[in-house]
Amino acid sequence: MAATRAERLTRWLLAAGALLRVAQYLSNRSLWLDEAYIAPTILRRSFAGLFAPPDYGQIVPVGFLALVRAAVALFGASEYALRLVPLLCGLAALVLFRRVAARLLPAPAVPIAAALFAFSGPLIGFSSELKQYSTDVLAALFLLDRAVDARERPGQPQSRGALVTLAVAGAVLVWFSLPAVFVLAGIGATLAVRAARTGERPRLRALAAAGLLWIGSFAAFWLVFLRHIGRAPDVLAFWADAFLPFPPRSFADLYWLPKTFGALFGDPAGFVFRGLGILAFLVGAWVLFRTDRAHLALLIAPTLFALAASALRWYPFSGRTLLFLAPALYLLVALGIEEIREETSPRAPAVWAILLALLLFHPVLWSVRALFHPREKEEMKPALAYVRGHLSPGDRLYVYSAALPAFDYYGPRSGLPPNRIFRGEWVGETAGARRDVESLRGGGRVWILFTHAIRPDGADDEARFLGFLDAAGRRLDAFRATGAAVYLYDVSRTATAGPS
Repeated sequence: MAATRAERLTRWLLAAGALLRVAQYLSNRSLWLDEAYIAPTILRRSFAGLFAPPDYGQIVPVGFLALVRAAVALFGASEYALRLVPLLCGLAALVLFRRVAARLLPAPAVPIAAALFAFSGPLIGFSSELKQYSTDVLAALFLLDRAVDARERPGQPQSRGALVTLAVAGAVLVWFSLPAVFVLAGIGATLAVRAARTGERPRLRALAAAGLLWIGSFAAFWLVFLRHIGRAPDVLAFWADAFLPFPPRSFADLYWLPKTFGALFGDPAGFVFRGLGILAFLVGAWVLFRTDRAHLALLIAPTLFALAASALRWYPFSGRTLLFLAPALYLLVALGIEEIREETSPRAPAVWAILLALLLFHPVLWSVRALFHPREKEEMKPALAYVRGHLSPGDRLYVYSAALPAFDYYGPRSGLPPNRIFRGEWVGETAGARRDVESLRGGGRVWILFTHAIRPDGADDEARFLGFLDAAGRRLDAFRATGAAVYLYDVSRTATAGPS
Protein backbone atom coordinates (compact mmCIF):
# COMPACT_ATOMS: atom_id res chain seq x y z
CA MET A 1 0.00 0.00 0.00
CA ALA A 2 1.32 3.43 -0.96
CA ALA A 3 2.27 5.69 1.92
CA THR A 4 0.01 8.64 2.60
CA ARG A 5 1.26 12.20 2.50
CA ALA A 6 1.28 12.29 6.32
CA GLU A 7 3.36 9.09 6.46
CA ARG A 8 5.87 10.41 3.94
CA LEU A 9 6.15 13.70 5.79
CA THR A 10 6.69 11.85 9.06
CA ARG A 11 9.51 9.82 7.55
CA TRP A 12 11.24 12.92 6.18
CA LEU A 13 10.93 14.69 9.51
CA LEU A 14 12.39 11.78 11.43
CA ALA A 15 15.17 11.42 8.84
CA ALA A 16 15.98 15.08 9.47
CA GLY A 17 16.02 14.32 13.20
CA ALA A 18 18.47 11.47 12.60
CA LEU A 19 20.71 13.76 10.53
CA LEU A 20 20.74 16.37 13.30
CA ARG A 21 21.68 13.78 15.92
CA VAL A 22 24.45 12.28 13.81
CA ALA A 23 25.81 15.72 12.89
CA GLN A 24 26.04 16.73 16.54
CA TYR A 25 27.74 13.44 17.36
CA LEU A 26 30.26 13.81 14.53
CA SER A 27 31.22 17.30 15.70
CA ASN A 28 33.14 15.47 18.45
CA ARG A 29 33.08 18.34 20.93
CA SER A 30 35.11 18.11 24.12
CA LEU A 31 33.79 16.22 27.09
CA TRP A 32 32.30 18.67 29.56
CA LEU A 33 32.25 18.37 33.34
CA ASP A 34 29.25 16.03 33.73
CA GLU A 35 30.58 13.69 31.04
CA ALA A 36 34.09 13.82 32.47
CA TYR A 37 32.67 12.75 35.83
CA ILE A 38 31.39 9.52 34.25
CA ALA A 39 34.31 8.71 31.94
CA PRO A 40 36.77 7.50 34.64
CA THR A 41 34.27 4.92 35.93
CA ILE A 42 34.04 3.46 32.43
CA LEU A 43 37.68 3.74 31.38
CA ARG A 44 39.40 2.54 34.54
CA ARG A 45 37.21 -0.34 35.64
CA SER A 46 36.40 -3.85 34.55
CA PHE A 47 32.80 -4.83 33.90
CA ALA A 48 32.57 -6.28 37.42
CA GLY A 49 33.98 -3.05 38.83
CA LEU A 50 31.03 -1.10 37.45
CA PHE A 51 28.84 -2.42 40.27
CA ALA A 52 30.77 -0.30 42.78
CA PRO A 53 29.55 3.30 43.25
CA PRO A 54 30.59 5.45 40.26
CA ASP A 55 33.35 8.01 40.64
CA TYR A 56 32.51 11.59 41.66
CA GLY A 57 29.23 10.50 43.29
CA GLN A 58 27.45 10.16 39.96
CA ILE A 59 24.06 8.40 39.90
CA VAL A 60 24.23 6.41 36.69
CA PRO A 61 22.58 2.98 36.24
CA VAL A 62 25.02 0.11 35.99
CA GLY A 63 23.39 -1.20 32.81
CA PHE A 64 24.12 2.04 30.98
CA LEU A 65 27.71 2.00 32.25
CA ALA A 66 28.11 -1.58 31.02
CA LEU A 67 26.85 -0.69 27.54
CA VAL A 68 29.28 2.21 27.24
CA ARG A 69 32.07 0.02 28.66
CA ALA A 70 31.34 -2.51 25.91
CA ALA A 71 31.54 0.24 23.27
CA VAL A 72 34.92 1.33 24.67
CA ALA A 73 36.15 -2.28 24.67
CA LEU A 74 35.20 -2.59 21.01
CA PHE A 75 36.17 0.83 19.63
CA GLY A 76 38.69 2.36 22.03
CA ALA A 77 38.54 5.23 24.51
CA SER A 78 37.65 8.07 22.14
CA GLU A 79 34.77 10.49 22.67
CA TYR A 80 33.04 8.75 19.77
CA ALA A 81 33.07 5.43 21.61
CA LEU A 82 31.99 7.01 24.89
CA ARG A 83 29.00 8.66 23.20
CA LEU A 84 28.03 5.82 20.87
CA VAL A 85 25.37 4.30 23.15
CA PRO A 86 23.49 7.62 23.63
CA LEU A 87 23.57 8.17 19.86
CA LEU A 88 22.19 4.71 19.06
CA CYS A 89 19.48 5.15 21.67
CA GLY A 90 18.59 8.55 20.22
CA LEU A 91 18.30 7.11 16.71
CA ALA A 92 16.30 4.09 17.86
CA ALA A 93 13.96 6.41 19.78
CA LEU A 94 13.09 8.20 16.53
CA VAL A 95 11.91 4.94 14.99
CA LEU A 96 10.00 3.86 18.06
CA PHE A 97 8.40 7.28 18.54
CA ARG A 98 6.91 7.10 15.05
CA ARG A 99 5.35 3.72 15.88
CA VAL A 100 3.92 4.92 19.20
CA ALA A 101 2.61 8.16 17.68
CA ALA A 102 0.88 6.26 14.88
CA ARG A 103 -0.88 4.08 17.46
CA LEU A 104 -1.99 6.84 19.81
CA LEU A 105 -2.72 9.79 17.55
CA PRO A 106 -4.98 10.46 14.57
CA ALA A 107 -3.02 10.35 11.31
CA PRO A 108 -2.84 14.16 10.76
CA ALA A 109 -1.30 14.65 14.22
CA VAL A 110 1.55 12.17 13.68
CA PRO A 111 3.74 14.51 11.54
CA ILE A 112 3.22 17.26 14.13
CA ALA A 113 4.44 14.97 16.87
CA ALA A 114 7.31 13.80 14.66
CA ALA A 115 8.42 17.40 14.07
CA LEU A 116 8.36 18.19 17.79
CA PHE A 117 10.38 15.07 18.57
CA ALA A 118 12.82 15.33 15.66
CA PHE A 119 13.77 18.97 16.28
CA SER A 120 13.82 18.82 20.07
CA GLY A 121 16.99 20.51 21.24
CA PRO A 122 17.28 18.49 24.47
CA LEU A 123 16.76 15.18 22.63
CA ILE A 124 19.35 16.11 20.01
CA GLY A 125 21.82 17.27 22.64
CA PHE A 126 21.57 14.23 24.89
CA SER A 127 21.85 11.88 21.90
CA SER A 128 25.53 12.83 21.73
CA GLU A 129 26.36 13.24 25.40
CA LEU A 130 27.86 10.71 27.81
CA LYS A 131 24.78 10.67 30.02
CA GLN A 132 21.96 8.14 30.42
CA TYR A 133 19.06 10.42 29.50
CA SER A 134 18.83 9.31 25.86
CA THR A 135 18.59 5.74 27.14
CA ASP A 136 15.77 6.83 29.47
CA VAL A 137 13.76 8.11 26.50
CA LEU A 138 14.21 4.89 24.53
CA ALA A 139 13.27 2.75 27.54
CA ALA A 140 10.12 4.81 28.18
CA LEU A 141 9.05 4.55 24.53
CA PHE A 142 9.65 0.81 24.36
CA LEU A 143 7.63 0.17 27.52
CA LEU A 144 4.83 2.45 26.33
CA ASP A 145 4.69 0.66 22.98
CA ARG A 146 4.43 -2.74 24.69
CA ALA A 147 1.77 -1.41 27.06
CA VAL A 148 -0.34 -0.12 24.17
CA ASP A 149 -0.05 -3.51 22.50
CA ALA A 150 -1.10 -5.29 25.69
CA ARG A 151 -3.98 -2.90 26.26
CA GLU A 152 -5.40 -2.91 22.71
CA ARG A 153 -5.90 -6.69 22.40
CA PRO A 154 -7.35 -7.93 25.68
CA GLY A 155 -7.70 -11.71 25.77
CA GLN A 156 -5.90 -12.27 22.47
CA PRO A 157 -2.61 -14.15 22.02
CA GLN A 158 -0.88 -10.95 20.83
CA SER A 159 -1.86 -9.25 24.07
CA ARG A 160 -0.48 -12.10 26.20
CA GLY A 161 2.77 -12.01 24.21
CA ALA A 162 3.01 -8.25 24.64
CA LEU A 163 2.40 -8.63 28.38
CA VAL A 164 5.14 -11.25 28.68
CA THR A 165 7.50 -9.00 26.71
CA LEU A 166 6.52 -6.07 28.90
CA ALA A 167 7.16 -8.08 32.07
CA VAL A 168 10.60 -9.29 30.99
CA ALA A 169 11.66 -6.01 29.40
CA GLY A 170 10.59 -4.05 32.46
CA ALA A 171 12.62 -6.29 34.76
CA VAL A 172 15.68 -5.76 32.56
CA LEU A 173 15.30 -2.05 31.84
CA VAL A 174 15.26 -0.94 35.48
CA TRP A 175 18.99 -1.79 35.45
CA PHE A 176 19.54 0.53 32.48
CA SER A 177 17.22 3.44 33.21
CA LEU A 178 16.34 4.86 36.63
CA PRO A 179 12.97 6.40 35.60
CA ALA A 180 11.89 3.15 33.94
CA VAL A 181 10.45 2.23 37.34
CA PHE A 182 8.03 5.20 37.12
CA VAL A 183 6.96 4.21 33.61
CA LEU A 184 6.37 0.64 34.78
CA ALA A 185 4.41 1.82 37.80
CA GLY A 186 2.19 3.95 35.57
CA ILE A 187 1.70 1.15 33.07
CA GLY A 188 0.97 -1.44 35.74
CA ALA A 189 -1.54 0.78 37.53
CA THR A 190 -3.31 1.71 34.28
CA LEU A 191 -3.61 -1.85 32.99
CA ALA A 192 -4.61 -3.19 36.42
CA VAL A 193 -7.41 -0.62 36.85
CA ARG A 194 -8.75 -1.44 33.41
CA ALA A 195 -8.62 -5.19 34.05
CA ALA A 196 -10.37 -4.75 37.40
CA ARG A 197 -13.13 -2.67 35.83
CA THR A 198 -13.74 -5.25 33.11
CA GLY A 199 -13.49 -8.21 35.50
CA GLU A 200 -10.54 -9.87 33.72
CA ARG A 201 -9.17 -11.94 36.61
CA PRO A 202 -6.61 -13.91 34.55
CA ARG A 203 -5.25 -10.61 33.30
CA LEU A 204 -5.08 -9.24 36.81
CA ARG A 205 -3.10 -12.29 37.91
CA ALA A 206 -0.74 -11.87 34.97
CA LEU A 207 -0.27 -8.19 35.81
CA ALA A 208 0.37 -9.07 39.45
CA ALA A 209 3.04 -11.55 38.38
CA ALA A 210 4.62 -8.92 36.11
CA GLY A 211 4.53 -6.41 38.94
CA LEU A 212 6.25 -8.82 41.31
CA LEU A 213 8.93 -9.44 38.69
CA TRP A 214 9.50 -5.68 38.29
CA ILE A 215 9.60 -5.10 42.03
CA GLY A 216 11.99 -8.01 42.55
CA SER A 217 14.32 -6.82 39.81
CA PHE A 218 14.32 -3.24 41.07
CA ALA A 219 14.87 -4.43 44.65
CA ALA A 220 17.92 -6.40 43.48
CA PHE A 221 19.17 -3.35 41.58
CA TRP A 222 18.73 -1.22 44.70
CA LEU A 223 20.46 -3.71 46.99
CA VAL A 224 23.37 -4.39 44.65
CA PHE A 225 23.96 -0.88 43.32
CA LEU A 226 21.62 2.01 43.99
CA ARG A 227 21.52 2.02 47.80
CA HIS A 228 25.21 2.90 47.91
CA ILE A 229 24.84 6.12 45.91
CA GLY A 230 21.24 7.26 45.81
CA ARG A 231 20.98 9.53 48.87
CA ALA A 232 24.40 11.09 49.31
CA PRO A 233 24.10 14.44 51.15
CA ASP A 234 25.85 16.40 48.38
CA VAL A 235 23.47 14.94 45.78
CA LEU A 236 20.42 15.85 47.86
CA ALA A 237 21.80 19.36 48.38
CA PHE A 238 22.43 19.83 44.65
CA TRP A 239 18.82 18.87 43.80
CA ALA A 240 17.25 20.57 46.83
CA ASP A 241 14.88 22.67 44.71
CA ALA A 242 13.83 19.68 42.60
CA PHE A 243 11.89 17.84 45.32
CA LEU A 244 8.16 18.36 45.79
CA PRO A 245 7.64 20.07 49.17
CA PHE A 246 5.47 17.68 51.16
CA PRO A 247 3.66 18.51 53.23
CA PRO A 248 3.57 22.12 51.98
CA ARG A 249 4.33 24.67 54.68
CA SER A 250 4.18 27.97 52.81
CA PHE A 251 2.75 29.65 49.75
CA ALA A 252 6.07 29.00 47.98
CA ASP A 253 5.59 25.29 48.65
CA LEU A 254 2.09 25.44 47.17
CA TYR A 255 3.40 27.32 44.15
CA TRP A 256 6.13 24.71 43.54
CA LEU A 257 3.84 22.35 41.62
CA PRO A 258 2.37 24.80 39.05
CA LYS A 259 5.78 26.44 38.64
CA THR A 260 7.44 23.08 38.03
CA PHE A 261 4.67 21.98 35.68
CA GLY A 262 5.24 25.08 33.58
CA ALA A 263 8.99 24.55 33.66
CA LEU A 264 8.55 21.12 32.02
CA PHE A 265 7.67 22.86 28.76
CA GLY A 266 10.95 24.72 28.77
CA ASP A 267 13.18 21.93 30.03
CA PRO A 268 12.96 19.12 28.94
CA ALA A 269 10.39 19.94 26.22
CA GLY A 270 12.44 22.82 24.80
CA PHE A 271 9.58 25.24 24.02
CA VAL A 272 10.43 28.95 24.10
CA PHE A 273 6.74 29.87 24.26
CA ARG A 274 5.84 27.68 27.20
CA GLY A 275 2.32 29.03 27.53
CA LEU A 276 1.46 27.87 24.01
CA GLY A 277 2.91 24.45 24.75
CA ILE A 278 0.84 24.22 27.94
CA LEU A 279 -2.30 25.26 26.05
CA ALA A 280 -1.82 22.60 23.37
CA PHE A 281 -0.95 19.99 26.02
CA LEU A 282 -4.12 20.67 28.01
CA VAL A 283 -6.26 20.51 24.86
CA GLY A 284 -4.64 17.19 23.90
CA ALA A 285 -5.15 15.80 27.41
CA TRP A 286 -8.82 16.85 27.29
CA VAL A 287 -9.27 15.10 23.93
CA LEU A 288 -7.88 11.84 25.31
CA PHE A 289 -9.87 12.24 28.50
CA ARG A 290 -13.04 12.25 26.39
CA THR A 291 -12.00 9.56 23.92
CA ASP A 292 -9.53 7.15 25.55
CA ARG A 293 -8.76 7.61 29.23
CA ALA A 294 -6.59 4.51 29.38
CA HIS A 295 -4.20 5.95 26.82
CA LEU A 296 -4.21 9.26 28.69
CA ALA A 297 -3.32 7.40 31.88
CA LEU A 298 -0.44 5.59 30.15
CA LEU A 299 0.99 8.96 29.15
CA ILE A 300 0.36 10.83 32.40
CA ALA A 301 0.76 8.25 35.17
CA PRO A 302 4.60 8.07 35.03
CA THR A 303 4.68 11.78 35.83
CA LEU A 304 2.57 11.22 38.93
CA PHE A 305 4.82 8.43 40.18
CA ALA A 306 7.90 10.55 39.53
CA LEU A 307 6.28 13.34 41.55
CA ALA A 308 5.61 10.93 44.40
CA ALA A 309 9.27 9.86 44.35
CA SER A 310 10.22 13.52 44.37
CA ALA A 311 8.09 14.16 47.47
CA LEU A 312 9.99 11.33 49.17
CA ARG A 313 13.29 12.91 48.02
CA TRP A 314 14.14 9.79 46.04
CA TYR A 315 14.23 11.34 42.56
CA PRO A 316 14.67 14.96 41.43
CA PHE A 317 11.77 16.32 39.41
CA SER A 318 13.60 18.80 37.22
CA GLY A 319 15.11 19.36 33.80
CA ARG A 320 17.16 16.61 32.25
CA THR A 321 16.09 13.99 34.81
CA LEU A 322 12.61 14.26 33.24
CA LEU A 323 13.69 13.83 29.63
CA PHE A 324 11.91 10.46 29.64
CA LEU A 325 8.62 12.43 29.86
CA ALA A 326 9.32 14.38 26.67
CA PRO A 327 7.69 11.83 24.29
CA ALA A 328 4.41 11.95 26.24
CA LEU A 329 4.51 15.76 26.27
CA TYR A 330 5.05 15.93 22.52
CA LEU A 331 2.29 13.41 21.82
CA LEU A 332 -0.26 15.37 23.84
CA VAL A 333 0.86 18.72 22.42
CA ALA A 334 0.56 17.34 18.87
CA LEU A 335 -2.91 15.99 19.63
CA GLY A 336 -3.89 19.37 21.03
CA ILE A 337 -2.66 21.20 17.94
CA GLU A 338 -4.59 18.82 15.70
CA GLU A 339 -7.74 19.36 17.77
CA ILE A 340 -7.29 23.14 17.50
CA ARG A 341 -6.87 22.74 13.74
CA GLU A 342 -10.11 20.80 13.46
CA GLU A 343 -12.05 23.27 15.60
CA THR A 344 -10.70 26.49 14.05
CA SER A 345 -10.18 25.57 10.39
CA PRO A 346 -13.65 26.61 9.18
CA ARG A 347 -13.42 30.05 10.82
CA ALA A 348 -9.73 30.82 11.37
CA PRO A 349 -7.62 28.33 9.42
CA ALA A 350 -4.33 30.05 10.27
CA VAL A 351 -4.64 29.71 14.06
CA TRP A 352 -3.25 26.20 14.36
CA ALA A 353 -0.50 26.89 11.81
CA ILE A 354 0.65 29.96 13.76
CA LEU A 355 0.60 27.96 16.98
CA LEU A 356 2.69 25.18 15.46
CA ALA A 357 5.08 27.66 13.85
CA LEU A 358 5.66 29.43 17.16
CA LEU A 359 6.34 26.13 18.94
CA LEU A 360 8.71 24.90 16.23
CA PHE A 361 10.42 28.15 15.21
CA HIS A 362 13.15 28.13 17.82
CA PRO A 363 13.83 24.34 17.76
CA VAL A 364 14.09 24.34 13.94
CA LEU A 365 16.24 27.47 13.92
CA TRP A 366 18.50 26.01 16.62
CA SER A 367 18.75 22.71 14.72
CA VAL A 368 19.61 24.29 11.37
CA ARG A 369 22.23 26.46 13.04
CA ALA A 370 23.65 23.39 14.80
CA LEU A 371 24.24 21.70 11.43
CA PHE A 372 26.80 24.41 10.59
CA HIS A 373 27.84 25.35 14.13
CA PRO A 374 27.39 22.28 16.34
CA ARG A 375 26.55 22.82 19.96
CA GLU A 376 29.54 23.24 22.26
CA LYS A 377 29.84 23.39 26.05
CA GLU A 378 33.34 23.34 27.49
CA GLU A 379 35.91 23.08 24.72
CA MET A 380 39.07 22.01 26.50
CA LYS A 381 40.63 20.44 23.40
CA PRO A 382 41.33 23.69 21.49
CA ALA A 383 42.47 25.37 24.72
CA LEU A 384 45.07 22.65 25.35
CA ALA A 385 46.06 22.70 21.67
CA TYR A 386 46.77 26.43 21.99
CA VAL A 387 48.95 25.82 25.04
CA ARG A 388 50.84 23.04 23.27
CA GLY A 389 51.44 25.27 20.25
CA HIS A 390 52.78 28.18 22.35
CA LEU A 391 54.57 26.29 25.12
CA SER A 392 58.09 27.36 26.00
CA PRO A 393 60.62 25.26 27.93
CA GLY A 394 60.04 25.64 31.63
CA ASP A 395 56.38 26.70 31.32
CA ARG A 396 53.98 25.28 33.89
CA LEU A 397 50.25 24.59 33.58
CA TYR A 398 47.80 25.35 36.39
CA VAL A 399 44.43 23.54 36.10
CA TYR A 400 41.43 24.97 37.95
CA SER A 401 39.80 22.30 40.13
CA ALA A 402 36.51 22.07 38.19
CA ALA A 403 38.51 21.53 34.99
CA LEU A 404 40.39 18.56 36.46
CA PRO A 405 37.89 15.78 35.56
CA ALA A 406 38.04 16.71 31.86
CA PHE A 407 41.79 17.36 32.09
CA ASP A 408 42.32 13.88 33.49
CA TYR A 409 40.92 12.63 30.16
CA TYR A 410 42.60 15.13 27.82
CA GLY A 411 45.83 15.85 29.72
CA PRO A 412 47.54 12.52 28.95
CA ARG A 413 46.48 12.94 25.30
CA SER A 414 47.74 16.53 25.03
CA GLY A 415 51.46 15.83 25.05
CA LEU A 416 52.05 18.34 27.87
CA PRO A 417 54.76 17.40 30.39
CA PRO A 418 53.01 15.89 33.44
CA ASN A 419 55.73 17.04 35.83
CA ARG A 420 54.94 20.69 35.06
CA ILE A 421 51.25 20.53 35.95
CA PHE A 422 49.81 22.16 39.07
CA ARG A 423 46.39 20.88 40.14
CA GLY A 424 44.11 23.44 41.78
CA GLU A 425 42.05 22.38 44.78
CA TRP A 426 39.78 25.32 45.55
CA VAL A 427 36.24 26.15 44.36
CA GLY A 428 34.67 29.41 45.49
CA GLU A 429 37.07 30.00 48.38
CA THR A 430 38.93 33.30 48.37
CA ALA A 431 41.51 31.92 50.80
CA GLY A 432 42.07 28.88 48.57
CA ALA A 433 42.52 31.05 45.49
CA ARG A 434 45.05 33.22 47.30
CA ARG A 435 46.97 30.15 48.45
CA ASP A 436 47.22 28.81 44.92
CA VAL A 437 48.40 32.18 43.55
CA GLU A 438 51.06 32.37 46.23
CA SER A 439 52.22 28.85 45.41
CA LEU A 440 52.68 29.91 41.77
CA ARG A 441 54.81 32.95 42.58
CA GLY A 442 58.44 32.87 41.65
CA GLY A 443 58.13 30.09 39.13
CA GLY A 444 58.34 32.09 35.93
CA ARG A 445 55.69 31.54 33.24
CA VAL A 446 52.51 29.65 34.01
CA TRP A 447 49.47 28.82 31.90
CA ILE A 448 46.11 28.97 33.71
CA LEU A 449 43.41 26.61 32.39
CA PHE A 450 39.73 27.15 33.19
CA THR A 451 36.55 25.30 32.35
CA HIS A 452 33.29 25.30 34.33
CA ALA A 453 34.46 28.33 36.27
CA ILE A 454 31.03 29.95 36.76
CA ARG A 455 29.31 27.98 39.49
CA PRO A 456 25.54 27.42 40.01
CA ASP A 457 25.44 30.19 42.64
CA GLY A 458 26.66 32.66 40.01
CA ALA A 459 30.16 33.16 41.42
CA ASP A 460 32.81 33.60 38.72
CA ASP A 461 35.92 31.87 40.02
CA GLU A 462 37.82 32.67 36.82
CA ALA A 463 37.47 36.44 37.27
CA ARG A 464 38.37 36.20 40.95
CA PHE A 465 41.49 34.14 40.33
CA LEU A 466 42.65 36.35 37.46
CA GLY A 467 42.26 39.39 39.69
CA PHE A 468 44.73 37.89 42.15
CA LEU A 469 47.09 36.91 39.33
CA ASP A 470 46.97 40.40 37.83
CA ALA A 471 48.16 41.71 41.17
CA ALA A 472 50.88 39.08 41.44
CA GLY A 473 52.33 39.09 37.93
CA ARG A 474 51.93 40.12 34.32
CA ARG A 475 49.50 38.68 31.77
CA LEU A 476 51.29 37.73 28.55
CA ASP A 477 48.72 35.87 26.46
CA ALA A 478 45.16 34.56 26.47
CA PHE A 479 42.98 32.22 24.41
CA ARG A 480 39.25 31.54 24.74
CA ALA A 481 37.07 28.76 23.39
CA THR A 482 33.45 27.97 24.19
CA GLY A 483 33.29 27.40 27.94
CA ALA A 484 37.08 27.23 28.29
CA ALA A 485 40.02 29.63 28.52
CA VAL A 486 43.77 29.66 29.05
CA TYR A 487 45.90 32.60 30.19
CA LEU A 488 49.67 32.92 30.25
CA TYR A 489 51.19 34.81 33.20
CA ASP A 490 54.69 35.72 34.23
CA VAL A 491 54.65 35.35 38.01
CA SER A 492 58.36 35.63 38.63
CA ARG A 493 59.16 37.75 41.67
CA THR A 494 60.45 40.57 39.50
CA ALA A 495 57.39 40.67 37.20
CA THR A 496 55.48 43.93 36.98
CA ALA A 497 52.07 43.59 38.65
CA GLY A 498 48.94 44.21 36.65
CA PRO A 499 47.54 43.01 33.35
CA SER A 500 49.38 43.76 30.15
